[in-house]
Amino acid sequence: MIRFSDITEKGTSPEKIEKHTDIKPSGGMTDQEADTFWKAEFQKAHDEVSLDEYDTLLSEVFNRSEDELDIDFVIGDRLVKLLDQFSPETWEYMDDSERYEIISEFVSALSEDLGLEDIPEVAVFDDDDAYGFYSPSDNTINLNRQYYDDPVELVNTIAHEMRHAYQEYRAGLLETREDALYRVNLDNYISPIPLPGGGWLFFTDYQDQYVEVDARAFANLFTEAMKYE
Repeated sequence: MIRFSDITEKGTSPEKIEKHTDIKPSGGMTDQEADTFWKAEFQKAHDEVSLDEYDTLLSEVFNRSEDELDIDFVIGDRLVKLLDQFSPETWEYMDDSERYEIISEFVSALSEDLGLEDIPEVAVFDDDDAYGFYSPSDNTINLNRQYYDDPVELVNTIAHEMRHAYQEYRAGLLETREDALYRVNLDNYISPIPLPGGGWLFFTDYQDQYVEVDARAFANLFTEAMKYE
């Protein structure tokens, strides 16, 4: 039920009723513009009602651990075949362009299995601090070239950052309780702060928030699948 104004009790005076704000498209709109208008109004009402409920989940976002989570995801045949390409015996004989092609194919396959509508682009950078990161503003998976020679760590990073892409996508849908946890956490995300003398402030809080725990648990599925004999 969409509620645009407070429900009046029987006997409410006409003066009070008239104070309710009308929500309607302007008379000059085309049918398409009017349809867009109402979709936007219904979405706004949905978000307002939903977030009132989801804010109560804030206490469940922090101080989490991986052993609390049961990730509902099966690594399918296509991903298994791609993981074979990341085996150390195969990976070491590839050049950077071949590696980039495998990485992109892996991201595409994982996007499909996660149900993402838009496949993230793969970008490469050189840095001493980070393995990689997901940028929601341009939907990119950014990978540190310095870790290309460690294919197991690379796959773990890709899966971790792809899970963040999934979290962002699901947080926008707000269809399940987990979507709500993603949304509340992303709205209250804790980033670690580098200290001048080395180390990080709030690192434990960063590590133990739901979206990071969930991303690590998801990535660990792939690390386990890559344990070669």
